[in-house]
Amino acid sequence: MTNGPIILEPNEDGVYSAEAQEVADETPAPAKQIFKSIGRFIISACILAGLFLIAMMFVKGGVWVSREIYPALSSVAKVLLYLTIFILTPLTAFKRTRAVGGFGLFAASYVFGLTLWVWSLILTYKFWGIFAVILGLFFAGVGIVPIGVLATLFKGEWSILMQLILLMAFVPASRSLGIYMITRATRERRRA
Repeated sequence: MTNGPIILEPNEDGVYSAEAQEVADETPAPAKQIFKSIGRFIISACILAGLFLIAMMFVKGGVWVSREIYPALSSVAKVLLYLTIFILTPLTAFKRTRAVGGFGLFAASYVFGLTLWVWSLILTYKFWGIFAVILGLFFAGVGIVPIGVLATLFKGEWSILMQLILLMAFVPASRSLGIYMITRATRERRRA
């Protein structure tokens, strides 16, 4: 209740009461409502802009990290490719070493997958920019690989495109072969 004079005014029913004045004092003026709405809008816009900037810094930082680790990751993947072809795959032909070869193939598939993902991230950023990277990351992070393939396709980088496609085929092939060999070795041990 206010300390000012009480002015009796009729309410909707035509009855004079002091309650009508109290309700009138508590309701904000239309200008006050407008300023509150504008203030809320500005605060919301600032929060969204801040979240957007944090996301941009995260993406830019991720691209920077990818560029830094890619040379070493690529070297490891090349060594693992030779190991997979010349050592791990032949090991799966023998009963005693089948599980070791299968586990090696399975583990190598994750290195190949990480190499593929990092390389696709770098290529997408290089050819199509940050918004394509965000779009690719929006699809659970896995979308960066198809967007990287499309970026190399539309830029006409045919040799890089073929390498990406071969790596895309090699990741699930080595993983499934590794799982198959581990399962087969387990079954053989149970029988024996």
